[in-house]
Amino acid sequence: MARRDVEPGQKYRQPGGSALWVVVDLTQDAEGMPHARLVRGDDATVVKMIAVSALKDTKLYKIEE
Repeated sequence: MARRDVEPGQKYRQPGGSALWVVVDLTQDAEGMPHARLVRGDDATVVKMIAVSALKDTKLYKIEE
């Protein structure tokens, strides 16, 4: 089964983790690899950039429906 595309507004959680992460926008790094900028759901001042391929890896992140 193919994973859906990563889009702004989607929410992710690491398996076993409590923090909810929300996709704010998508960008590409200097080599053209797609990345997502995420903010923590309970504290929007906490930001991280994750490769889209990592978000699609169900061992690393689970999408919250």
